[in-house]
Amino acid sequence: MYAHTVNGHAFPDIPTEVVREGDLVRLTVVNRGRDTHPWHLHGHRVLVLSRDGRSVTGSPLWLDTFDVRPGEVWEVAFRAGNPGLWMNHCHNLSHADLGMMLHLAYEGVTTPFHGAHSG
Repeated sequence: MYAHTVNGHAFPDIPTEVVREGDLVRLTVVNRGRDTHPWHLHGHRVLVLSRDGRSVTGSPLWLDTFDVRPGEVWEVAFRAGNPGLWMNHCHNLSHADLGMMLHLAYEGVTTPFHGAHSG
């Protein structure tokens, strides 16, 4: 059983995050399951703000993948500066295949492709 949320939305129903170029985007990733989930962002690096409610100290920590272990809560942020349609997902690809992912879409960016989940 997976028990994973991003910004309060539970896997597998995490909606597309729509941003504008220049936005400061915050994500809160929570793992209430028993597996570690290496959360990976395409096209962006995140600044780690806190883990389990404890603010990061020392030098800024910029990552494109971070391990969300059982029971952990990560707060991260990034500046939307790479327009496109991006996928953020658990890097355990069998988890991503089951839906542990979200799409990041820049306002006004479209694609001619239509998948099983597009409207």
